[in-house]
Amino acid sequence: MENFDWKRYLLFLVIAFGAFIAYDYFFASKQLNQVQQTNNQTNPAVKTVQPTTTAEVNLYLGSDREKLKPSHFVELNLKDLDIKIAQEGAKIVYAYDKRFKKQLIEDYERAYNIYPLEILTPDWKTTKILNFSRYNCTKEGTEVVCSLDKNQIKVVKKFVFTKEGYLSKVEISLKGVEKPYLYLGMTPKEKAFYTHIGPIFKTSDGQVLRINIDDIRSPQTIHGDFIWSGEEGRYFIKAANYNTHTAVLFRVSYLEKGKTFYTSATAIKIKPEATITFLIGPKEYELLKQVNFVEAIDFGVLHWLAYPMFLVLYTFYKFTHSWVAAIFILTLLIRLIFFPLSISSTRSMKKMQELAPKLEELRKKYANDPQKLQQEMLKLYKEVGFNPFGGCLPILIQIPIFFALYKVLIVTPDLALERFLWIPSLADKDPYFILPVLMGLTMIAQTFITPSANQQQNKMMYLMALVFTFLFATFPAGLVLYWTLNNIFNLIQTWIIYRYLA
Repeated sequence: MENFDWKRYLLFLVIAFGAFIAYDYFFASKQLNQVQQTNNQTNPAVKTVQPTTTAEVNLYLGSDREKLKPSHFVELNLKDLDIKIAQEGAKIVYAYDKRFKKQLIEDYERAYNIYPLEILTPDWKTTKILNFSRYNCTKEGTEVVCSLDKNQIKVVKKFVFTKEGYLSKVEISLKGVEKPYLYLGMTPKEKAFYTHIGPIFKTSDGQVLRINIDDIRSPQTIHGDFIWSGEEGRYFIKAANYNTHTAVLFRVSYLEKGKTFYTSATAIKIKPEATITFLIGPKEYELLKQVNFVEAIDFGVLHWLAYPMFLVLYTFYKFTHSWVAAIFILTLLIRLIFFPLSISSTRSMKKMQELAPKLEELRKKYANDPQKLQQEMLKLYKEVGFNPFGGCLPILIQIPIFFALYKVLIVTPDLALERFLWIPSLADKDPYFILPVLMGLTMIAQTFITPSANQQQNKMMYLMALVFTFLFATFPAGLVLYWTLNNIFNLIQTWIIYRYLA
């Protein structure tokens, strides 16, 4: 670990950061391939899931569906959500989130004229009656009851919404309908930003299955003991809390600006008499906790560390009612916890700087004898009491913490509602790129406060500050704020150590 210091750590961090993102995005979420290999029963996480390529039901896109637009609605203006239930089919055709200013029924759902809580069957004629006939609907408070009696088919759908509107208890009664499936909706239209987008399930053994859209062979049936199922985006979700053993996945194409893209849709098999808790809304912790959907927050491969860290951050938020303050407190707390290790690391770096001239002499003296050089260097370290590994521990510990915080800050939807000075949302990039530039300047300041005798190394650090500035320019402002605060606290700690403790 010769000449090891925080500058090399930053270089390693760049490489590790890229590797982490690549692994988390390209491998950690791609579980469908694992599902398809469950015959060997080697992966306990997906033993309860078995895929098939056939499906009992279809979305019936390209049929009469697109022409049968609803025209009669029951409207509910709830605290956080404005909802419209179409009397044609008794399904949710409009769900506008007033807090996040987002329409949760996506444009491709409206284009295909397919909406959450439709009933799908193996027969198109029956499906057409169920979803496009006009129901008799009544509304009382947050409760809507819709009924249909047509062609020996009897249906009753009862919706009971919470005052916020995100959750609803849906009671379904079907007569004269064989093999019914409840359609949950299509994937929320969001930028993934290295998070999973697509179907998500939780099985009775506690495992969470996330399936990549590109891996779906549409239509595709999967079997398992699912206790909840849904379609998730980075911040939003459509999901049903209902025990089922069969789900059908669909891969659906849509056009945008002349280009073809793909989304996914999910339907679950239900009984003729079924009670479902349906969620359409943001993946906020308190909301998900109400229906045991907390695992829908995609903390990635470091969930074992990211989830506890999120709980700490969330506790600070509940106490301060500010995500900016919560990030500040958490960053400061982490720096304080590792302050003793920082002292050890800084002392090691200072000794390394003092030893630099003697080490250079040894390199020249034993340039042709590497083994002797190594022995003399170790002898010199022992004489001055220098541990070449002294700077490693705080560095190695902080790497997974940084990655865990990275995941926490990019999957927390509440940050989208938090302003910071000139930045309208901590979930979006800084529109003026001021914060990333400040972050880069704090990195340069670190180089000034702990300069290396090696001028090439100093130049490398300036280059890395520039690279990090451009890398973080499009990152969520909340993450850039954390990294900037971390750099500032590190500068203060380094000054204190050099001034009083080193």
